[in-house]
Amino acid sequence: MTERRPFVLFTQDQCPQCEMLKRMLALPLRGAFDEQIEVLHRQADPQAFEALADAHALARTPALLHRPTGRLLLDTGSLGAVKAFLTHS
Repeated sequence: MTERRPFVLFTQDQCPQCEMLKRMLALPLRGAFDEQIEVLHRQADPQAFEALADAHALARTPALLHRPTGRLLLDTGSLGAVKAFLTHS
C-alpha cells in the first residue's frame, strides 16, 4: 500500500474553477506540490470522492484538503491563499 499524500484536490468534470486551480498548480507554482497532492475526481472515482467529501462536509469543488488536520481550503481562486495553505498546513 502506498503512503497517502498529505493533500487532496477535489475536482470534477465541467468545473471551470477546478481547471483554473489545476493550471495554477502547474504553471505559477510549477508543480512544486504535485508529489504532495492526491487528485480525487468525482467522475473517475465516485465512491472514494463521495466518502471523503461526506466525511469533511464538502459540498462543492474545487477544494483542497489537508489530511492530517482535516482543514479545507475552499477559496482556491487566489494564488497566495493556495500557496499559503500548501506551505503552512
